[in-house]
Amino acid sequence: MPPFRESPSVALDRVANFRDLGGHTTRAGARVRFGQLFRSGHLAHASAADLTQLAGLGLQRVFDFRTLADIKEEGADRVPEGASHLRLPMPDPARDDDLRAILTSTPRSELKKLLGDGKAVAMMVHAAEGLVRDRREPYREFMTELSRAESYPALFHCSAGKDRAGWAGTVILLALGVEPEQVVEQYLLSNRNLASIRQRLEAPSGQLEAPPGQEWDLGGLLMPFLEVRREYIEASFAAVRADWGDFDRYLHEGLGITRAQRAQLEEQLLE
Repeated sequence: MPPFRESPSVALDRVANFRDLGGHTTRAGARVRFGQLFRSGHLAHASAADLTQLAGLGLQRVFDFRTLADIKEEGADRVPEGASHLRLPMPDPARDDDLRAILTSTPRSELKKLLGDGKAVAMMVHAAEGLVRDRREPYREFMTELSRAESYPALFHCSAGKDRAGWAGTVILLALGVEPEQVVEQYLLSNRNLASIRQRLEAPSGQLEAPPGQEWDLGGLLMPFLEVRREYIEASFAAVRADWGDFDRYLHEGLGITRAQRAQLEEQLLE
């Protein structure tokens, strides 16, 4: 089986966690095409140079998984010329317990009780399961749109491009027949972008500015929210097995993706 071969990196000034989903190989020996499907963090702060580079990719569609609350905090996407914009809102799993409110209103000693001793990790594991069980409609619409030739090249994103976008990328690759270990490898690539993801949460952006006299323990309490871990994606896989038995049934029964749509996805993305 040929190994996963990453595309040459595209350096963007103010878009976090950007990468091409191409280069993976399937069990049947095909390869995912480069230059057709990209993932990233949000585009609200994209620079003029970023937009020029994104337009140069020929993007036809930008999928935005953020909610109105996300957009209020981060700003609306700056969409490159030539691309249409489709919002498929789903709450950020890392915010299901209103993380920002917890961090800005809870004393440091209480914060450790809430998030320490594995509690933050447990929250993210629960969130990873929720992406499978509770976000089926937006993922169904996303996969349906990607079965159409006119959607390509396309970019999909959430806020940091790691959780909601992470499961989206996982579903696509598994639907194409990519080996699970390569899918996990793709998911974990977000950890190379921890610095840019952190910047979303720290001053001067104001996203999660610490209360007076406190500093966030980013190396400890918050790290489970900022990075991706194998146990998170394994929790999503376990939810698929528990509720549907296997991924094929999740795709066809859980998301309602037909075999014809899956074949169209393969036609667009495999070589």
